[in-house]
Amino acid sequence: MRPYTLPLLAFLGVTLVGGLRGQDPVPPVDPALPAQLKELKDLVNDRKMAGDFQAIGLIQQLAKEPEKRNPKDKEKIAKAIGDVFKTGKVRPADKDILYREAGDALSHFGEDGAKELAKAYENKRIKDQIPLQAHLLLALGRTEDPGQVDLLLDTATRSPHDELRAAAGEALGNYTSLDAKPRREMVKQLIREWGSLHSSATTPDPTNPNAPIDSGPQNARRTLRAVEAKWQRSLTKLTGVQNSQFADWQRWLNKNPNWPMPESPKKP
Repeated sequence: MRPYTLPLLAFLGVTLVGGLRGQDPVPPVDPALPAQLKELKDLVNDRKMAGDFQAIGLIQQLAKEPEKRNPKDKEKIAKAIGDVFKTGKVRPADKDILYREAGDALSHFGEDGAKELAKAYENKRIKDQIPLQAHLLLALGRTEDPGQVDLLLDTATRSPHDELRAAAGEALGNYTSLDAKPRREMVKQLIREWGSLHSSATTPDPTNPNAPIDSGPQNARRTLRAVEAKWQRSLTKLTGVQNSQFADWQRWLNKNPNWPMPESPKKP
């Protein structure tokens, strides 16, 4: 063996051990988790809904510090909380606190939580509960999962429900770390839809009392009242630019199609 081989091997060994020590260890699997998930399922399946507040407490406990969980446990917890929307008796609008708390909990689980939130939002069991769906959209935005941008943007620009359009547009304001290309496209589509609404809303009402009634302008004004302030705040977060009126945003975008990305705000 050459004389420099042993020192070299010793150096490589120390470097390897040091590198391994520098890595965060994977948290162990929680042996108590299966029993907790079964308890949650049983509480949700109570037909009298008597265990809802106990279920909420358990959900909040499960959602604490998910970053300290084993990745497999995180996935199992997100799925179990997502199942709250799929199983048991459907909670009516005046008793939907279980669903709202489940949605808030899922917002802490990143991509795993986002997938469950998207399924919950589209679940036909709650299709008529618009305020709840709006709550879930806001939670979905807090996951910052890029895979959900299309859903949020489509809802903001196409939904027939103003409350959902407003919530989806507000949720998009969380994506301050999104890559430049999709973020510019998101901003462009929001401003474009704002312009379409503005154009319709500012159409003069017909002066001829015998003319056919066009509800488009009135509907556009109603939608603008619901979405304008929330979209404006999201646009400011995404671009770092302060504008309050559509005309100012349009002028800015025309002059700055490739606007520079602002520095992403630091997470607390």
